Amino acid sequence: MELTKKETVPGLAVAVIRNGKIAWIQCIGYADVANKKPVTVHTIFNIGSVSKVVSAWGLMQLTERGLINLDTPVNQSLTRWTIPPSPYNLSKVTLRRILSHTAGLSVHGYGGFEQGTKLLTLEESLEGKTKRNGESVRLINEPGTKWEYSGGGYTLAQLLLEENTKKNFAAYMKKYVFKPLGLMHTNYEWTEEMMSNSATAYDTIGSPIKNRIFTEQAAAGLQTTVLDLAHFAELSITKNPSQLNKVLKPETIQLMEQPVLPFSNEGESGLGYRFMNYEGFRTIGHTGENIGWSAAMFMHLSTKSGIIMLCNGSNGDRVWFPIYQNWVKSINAKQTGISN
Repeated sequence: MELTKKETVPGLAVAVIRNGKIAWIQCIGYADVANKKPVTVHTIFNIGSVSKVVSAWGLMQLTERGLINLDTPVNQSLTRWTIPPSPYNLSKVTLRRILSHTAGLSVHGYGGFEQGTKLLTLEESLEGKTKRNGESVRLINEPGTKWEYSGGGYTLAQLLLEENTKKNFAAYMKKYVFKPLGLMHTNYEWTEEMMSNSATAYDTIGSPIKNRIFTEQAAAGLQTTVLDLAHFAELSITKNPSQLNKVLKPETIQLMEQPVLPFSNEGESGLGYRFMNYEGFRTIGHTGENIGWSAAMFMHLSTKSGIIMLCNGSNGDRVWFPIYQNWVKSINAKQTGISN
């Protein structure tokens, strides 16, 4: 594909969902350029902030199990680290607000570290030790008054899950979310098995770089394949109880896909899912960027349509956005045809 060469993005995997089912998957280019290893449906990509949507499923499962209440102050159930004192009202920081970026918390995002680096703890991350500028997670707005994107909030949610389950976040997600859903090539950690099928990440000029690893797994650290993520999107669209395998109730997913107030021109979210309006076309899902990676998952619920695009290059958004534009045109054309 000309676009991948022009933008120095070696590989791309695209899945399209029609009528709530994967219609087709196309894999283009290389997972690894030097070894001429092609991208396949089993190639592992890091998906950056798309991780947040998947993390939200694990957290919402805790609400179904009665371990966390969506509207209870989160500080009440934290012991390893708590939100520091603030002029703002700490008791208004709830899981509902954290998942919808309305909790008033700081830290937009995280850059991660090169694979092989010893990771700092969650508590150290929350204190700002993984950020070059030392920015810690704290209240910067009155909770419930403003939409402000916060990867820091998701790191706090990761701690909340660990504290309430007494389990490691990645291990919990694998056992209670991924395995029951059949997402067998999805993991918040780079395991040996994942590495053998992983794409190589490439920077903006097309040079290979080491994989990034994250203390902040819930916010940015998920690895998956186009096949697994497309199946996750199918479940988000159809909410089919037999395929959900009791991971979440259909009505819980429906709740997650409703907007949470307040929202603004800067953004609008449900619980984990973001509402997006590229090209004036309203979708739900998420995009994700980490150094060497770019991912996007868009869903149009009323037509049961979706598109998932994973790239192993920092310029990936320049590749997937024109594909997204064509996808929007095809849905608009189909809807126009129906209305005529």
